[in-house]
Amino acid sequence: MADTDKAKWRVLYVEGNADSTIGGSYFSLLFLVAGLDQTRFTPLVVFAKENSLIPRFHATGARTLIVPAVMRARASGPLGRLLAQARFLYRLYFVQPRRLARILRSERIDLVHLNNSIRHNHAWMLAARLAGVPCITHERGLKKRGFKTSDRRLARNLDAVICISSAVHENLVASGLGDLPIVTIFNGLDPAQMQSTRAAAQVRAEIGVAPDAPLIGIVGNIKPWKGQEIVIRAMALLREEFPDLACVMIGDTSPNAAAYREQMTALTRELGIASRVHITGFRSDVANYINALDIQVHASVHPEPFGRVLLEGMALSKPLVASNGGGVPEIVVHEHTGLLFEPGNPTALAAALRTLLADRPRAAAMGAAGRARLLAEFSIRRNLELTQALYERLLNKQQRVDA
Repeated sequence: MADTDKAKWRVLYVEGNADSTIGGSYFSLLFLVAGLDQTRFTPLVVFAKENSLIPRFHATGARTLIVPAVMRARASGPLGRLLAQARFLYRLYFVQPRRLARILRSERIDLVHLNNSIRHNHAWMLAARLAGVPCITHERGLKKRGFKTSDRRLARNLDAVICISSAVHENLVASGLGDLPIVTIFNGLDPAQMQSTRAAAQVRAEIGVAPDAPLIGIVGNIKPWKGQEIVIRAMALLREEFPDLACVMIGDTSPNAAAYREQMTALTRELGIASRVHITGFRSDVANYINALDIQVHASVHPEPFGRVLLEGMALSKPLVASNGGGVPEIVVHEHTGLLFEPGNPTALAAALRTLLADRPRAAAMGAAGRARLLAEFSIRRNLELTQALYERLLNKQQRVDA
């Protein structure tokens, strides 16, 4: 039940990512918590690991907890692997939920909001059921090969599934999960969160790019499916036409993607463009780098469920060149706010970049149209209104049941 002394509902948020990188789900959660009406809701945010965004969560007034996820133990041999898997499942589905339920009770939580997918945070789903509180999850993925039996069974106990795009909603329907309590709420962004604090020329100087040289950039963790390789190969195709063209890749690299990053560095040397491709690693001041770009690229080779980085570019009036798949066409209007290209095709990407690099006024007009579209369709205010209305509907229903 709600804390009647303060007239607030207590909401526990769970970010289940445990691969040491900070992606769009973290920022989506940060902006949600930052905009939450804290006269009605008290947030508590749980992470599986320490991360650099925690101070920003604290700045919103939210408390945070670190609750490590259950991890599989390494084992050798068929029998060893079988026993390790059995221990993992026992801890995940029997031991951990009871521990988490105690947290929910001790913190007097009224609602659990999971931030990732019906494929993740299963122990928290079971814990919410044990504690008798409503549980909802964001669905931020496009599962190509369907969902596991465990995903499907636990999803039936959820009180709502928030899809971040129509593409994600349609994927659930196509996967036989259309009877879940699904709502579609687009990710939102407040342009004020994307204010640059340094001059574009200063940022360019830091990475060795002249103030007047054409600069493209891609934002996202360095992973094969994010398409950094496609961008590098497109750069090589444009080398002769635009001899000053440079590219910056802004994003962290998890340990399991370290080999891919090394391959990308080797590829730039092989193609003779090593001096023109700059990989920054993790940056907390992403807005400064996007602000320094002429064009922002999105190059995912698999369908992107949404594409928060596109909103970030739109906030800074950048024309977009993006993979035509998943939720991306719901954000980028082809030939109005940017250009779409065939995913995984460096020749098509190079052609789209060529079009905008050769017509700067058109590119600038697309950037301005993109910012206007952000304000009209993807504001954080709209996201908050819909999310908080969902909370109240579920909590009021739960209150009637408890009464």
